[in-house]
Amino acid sequence: MNRDKFTNINIEEEDTIAAISTPLGIGGIGIVRISGPLSIPIASKIFRHKGKTKKSPNEFRSHNLYYGTIVQPDTEMLIDEVLLAIMRKPKTYTKEDIIEINCHGGLLVVRKVLEMVVKLGAKIAEPGEFTKIAFLNGRIDLSQAEAVIDIIEANNERSLESSLYQLSGGLREKINHLKSRIVELNTKIEAPMDFPDQGIAELDKSEIEKTLRDCLSEVNQLLDTVKFGQIIKEGIYCVILGKTNVGKSSLFNVLLKKNRSIVTSLPGTTRDTIEESINLKGFNFNLIDTAGMKNPENIIEQISLEKVSNFMEYGQVFIVMFDISRPLDEQDIALIDKIKSFGNRNINMIVIENKTDLPQQMDISELHKRLGVRETIKMSIKKKTGIELLENKMIDNALLDVNVPEGGLIVNNKRHQEFLLKVQERLSHIISKINTGIKDDFVAMDLKYAANQLARITGESCDREILNNVFSKFCIGK
Repeated sequence: MNRDKFTNINIEEEDTIAAISTPLGIGGIGIVRISGPLSIPIASKIFRHKGKTKKSPNEFRSHNLYYGTIVQPDTEMLIDEVLLAIMRKPKTYTKEDIIEINCHGGLLVVRKVLEMVVKLGAKIAEPGEFTKIAFLNGRIDLSQAEAVIDIIEANNERSLESSLYQLSGGLREKINHLKSRIVELNTKIEAPMDFPDQGIAELDKSEIEKTLRDCLSEVNQLLDTVKFGQIIKEGIYCVILGKTNVGKSSLFNVLLKKNRSIVTSLPGTTRDTIEESINLKGFNFNLIDTAGMKNPENIIEQISLEKVSNFMEYGQVFIVMFDISRPLDEQDIALIDKIKSFGNRNINMIVIENKTDLPQQMDISELHKRLGVRETIKMSIKKKTGIELLENKMIDNALLDVNVPEGGLIVNNKRHQEFLLKVQERLSHIISKINTGIKDDFVAMDLKYAANQLARITGESCDREILNNVFSKFCIGK
């Protein structure tokens, strides 16, 4: 890839950028990263080598660590004792010269080092600018750049594995292969039109259709992984519902394996929604403990119940709890009616019959009839029975109607999904028209459009808005 294609992206060829690449705060190490043509000259002005043979950074071997000190270049005043890493282009993250100064962790020392670097000619890096330069210099494509931020934000093994596969170029290879097939088909279609005097035979419609269907099948296979990709990347929103004092907060604490919600014998202890994340067998659940369903008696309870309704709008799995040691009452029925009002959303619902350690007072057959369910989980949170069954059921419900790939490529990026859907629509359109007399030049136009959408995934074809949106999600220093 050549930077000449991206002259409107706002990075000058001779820029040297710098940033603190470790989290701000007190820690063992704080790293100041510099990339660009001035990185080694800047390091030579502030670094004093402590080896047996004193050397300047411009004499150092690439990809080695050197022990020394950082000093004020004009006064030689000591700033910190450091390890300096030098990496010479092109075998670096940005394909430019890179210096990394490993300081003692702490807010003041790394800031002082960064200030000196900036005074000597570097500019403060924008969020994701190191990775943006790596992309512009052709070291990685745009899908790999997006994988970097996904790796940083990964909160479970499956998400990390998927992001690492994408970083290794798995998606790029698949997209480039698919695009090549489409471009090759388009070339064969256009050749007889572009060179009518060369006697080039037109492709048979059946051959065009077969290639199109093969390409569409590949696109569909990628799109079939989207739902699973979103689950492992974003987690599953799981809402706990029930009337007051049914055991919602106790269940919340048991699943978290810590006392996060206040639990008392008084009804209505939880007045606000409480959110925490748990990991079950590699899947992240965004668990939400809600206020008990009841007729609000004050403005606080009214606001709490409005929040419950809001969470019900986008909850993916509902854990609905009933206290079977009490008869079915108006609050239970109101909850059931509330859930049924969301029936058009195809809700995944898990029904819990709680407090099985107490004598049963509820008519279970009536409960099942009103809910329209046959399967429930009998549980005693007090005795911690039924917990493992619930956890397995949560995973099963979250993965209902989800294609779970055994491994390999998973599409977990909404931007990629958007462009793949456009390719899917265009290929499907051509296939539907191929035997109805559509002219070859219209087929060629549609194929060029599809190829361009694929190129936008990898960044081979993209604009400033797409790049700015992608890299704005990065932290400074990466």
